[in-house]
Amino acid sequence: QIKQISSLIETMTQSGIQVSKELAELFSDAVSTGNYRLIRVSIDNESLVSSKTLDVNNSWNDDFVGVQESLEEKIPCYILYRLDTKSPSGDYEWIFLSYVPDDAKVRDKTLYASTRATLTKELGDYRFVDSMHGTAITEFSLEEYERHKRHKNADAPLTQREKELAEVKAAEASASSYSTSARKSHVAGIAFPLSDEAIAAVKSLNQSESDFNLVQLSLDVKNERIELDSTSKIDIDQLANTISSEAPRFSFFAYEHTHEGQDLRSTVFIYTCPTSSKIRERMLYSSCRGSVISYGESECGLTIAKKLETSDPNDLTKSYILEELHPPSEVAPKLTFSRPRPPGRRGGGPV
Repeated sequence: QIKQISSLIETMTQSGIQVSKELAELFSDAVSTGNYRLIRVSIDNESLVSSKTLDVNNSWNDDFVGVQESLEEKIPCYILYRLDTKSPSGDYEWIFLSYVPDDAKVRDKTLYASTRATLTKELGDYRFVDSMHGTAITEFSLEEYERHKRHKNADAPLTQREKELAEVKAAEASASSYSTSARKSHVAGIAFPLSDEAIAAVKSLNQSESDFNLVQLSLDVKNERIELDSTSKIDIDQLANTISSEAPRFSFFAYEHTHEGQDLRSTVFIYTCPTSSKIRERMLYSSCRGSVISYGESECGLTIAKKLETSDPNDLTKSYILEELHPPSEVAPKLTFSRPRPPGRRGGGPV
């Protein structure tokens, strides 16, 4: 069952963020002139924009040091890097690098994970001859990229550990792909049923007079069933400390609050998976998540206002939940890319 995951999950739901006109024109110019070695792409104001460029200086491998120099701690980005080889049509070939640090904000990680396919598609998939993804700046050295190429071109079979990690990555690629179909059709053979206790608890969240407002579900791997882990009546400030930080959980939280003078009861689905979780756990929880959401909506009658995920329950603060439920009407200038460049860096491109 588990090893079927990578072949069953095909695509990831796109975020809706589009390439800006300025970035499209810049990349078109870079392709035609060959003057740019590197274009850093960031998400700003719900749009993909260029946040830095580097000109061609030496050979592609000598210039590769500019990749690491263009990355910042905790700030995800994409790097479009021009090689010195050309396609049959005479255009320079490019590689696509995706940098999403583990300690980036939860919302940023979700956005960048679900937008990279949009970026390469709109700029032209055929222009990128290779791609590499990483979570640490050290993974983007020339040595690491050469290792990536050797591994990609190697015919040697993967070790069991590598196979498991590849399956986990395939399963987690569905991070934003929440199915609205019936629970048994989300991923064939991976949609485990909910126990009667779990069903009753989730359904109870529809009732404002319920004795609890938080339902946590856990996966019983041995019996291939999703069980009720706990129910709680909590204030939102207790959410982070109530959800388990030791093992993955599916949680439904009915949040009663007031927004713009209206009394609201918003149901939030939260998938938590600590980084210390075992590989098999991560793979199974990632694969079952969509079916749990579908079951909550279609079978239990919940209206899920927001779907969240994190590796650390401490991310689940009141301010974060409220911002996700009620995004500000105007995008605050909290995420900008106009930081002064350290001495010696070249080519501060359009922001």
